[in-house]
Amino acid sequence: MGANVKQYMETHGLADEDLDRMTEPYECGDWESGGGPVHVGSHLDAVGKKRVTVVFDASTTQQVVGIARERGVKPSQVYRDALVFYLAAQA
Repeated sequence: MGANVKQYMETHGLADEDLDRMTEPYECGDWESGGGPVHVGSHLDAVGKKRVTVVFDASTTQQVVGIARERGVKPSQVYRDALVFYLAAQA
């Protein structure tokens, strides 16, 4: 069991038996979601997106933060825009 699960259980006073009891309806197929389909995987997969992790050196990330501030956007938007620009240049 991962550290996050253990911490969650401790924070909320849950034991293994509590988790077993709570998950039983889902595992038996008796769980009702209350509406809408249940999707497996990342919510990004359901909307046709995929999360990607890229590591940059500190000076580059600081430049991106500065550009983002100037543009009034989040740094992630600057990274996305740069990739779109690069891919367009490759076509």
